[in-house]
Amino acid sequence: MKLYIGLAGPALLIFYLPLVLIGLLVLASKVWRWKKRYWAIPLYLILAYLIPLGDVTWHSWKMNKACDQAGLHIYRTVVVDGFQGLYADRDTMKEHPYVFVESTPYPGEKSVNHFERKGDEIVVTKIPGPTAGWEIADEHINYYDKRQGVIVNSKVIRNRHTGEVIADDRYLRALGGWVDGLIGSVIDNGAGGCEREPRMITEFHNILIPSGAKP
Repeated sequence: MKLYIGLAGPALLIFYLPLVLIGLLVLASKVWRWKKRYWAIPLYLILAYLIPLGDVTWHSWKMNKACDQAGLHIYRTVVVDGFQGLYADRDTMKEHPYVFVESTPYPGEKSVNHFERKGDEIVVTKIPGPTAGWEIADEHINYYDKRQGVIVNSKVIRNRHTGEVIADDRYLRALGGWVDGLIGSVIDNGAGGCEREPRMITEFHNILIPSGAKP
C-alpha cells in the first residue's frame, strides 16, 4: 500500500527516526539486563510507528481504495456548435472548429464573452448570459467526501438544461497526517493524490465534438 505523506516524510526520517533508534537501543539494553519484559520492544516499535504515522496509514488506505475512481470518465459524446465554461477562449477557437464558445461569468456578473467564428475572424461580443446548451464546469473544488475519506476536485461536461453529465474528470487528494498538518500551517504542504491521463483539458473536444470538424 502506498503511503500518502508530504514533507513529514523527510522530517521524520531526519529528526524522528534517529531518536526512535536511540530509544530502541536504550530499551533493548535495559530489557537485556532485566531478562524480562521482552514485550516492551514490540510495543515500543508499534507506538513509535503509530504516533506519527497512524493517521497517515488510515488516510492512505482510504486513498488507495478510492484511487480507481480518479481520472477522466466519458459516458457519451455529442456534436455541438459550441459550449460555455472552462477552456472557452480565443485559443480554443483557433485550435478546434467550434462555431462559438462562451466564457464563464466573472464573480458577481451575469454577462459572458461570446467568441464566434465569422469567416477567418473570431469576433468577441459581450452577451447577457450563456446561450450554449452544453457547459464544462468545476463540479467540486476541494470537496471532502466523508464516505470515501478523500478530497475531491472534479470537472464535468453537462447539459445546461437537463443537468445530464456526459463526462467527468476527478482528481483525488489524500488527507494529510497530523505532522503534515503541522508543517502545512507554516508552508504549503500536501500529501499527494491520484490523477490519470488523459485529462479533460486535452480531451474535451473529443467529447463535445465541434460541428465544424471534418468527418
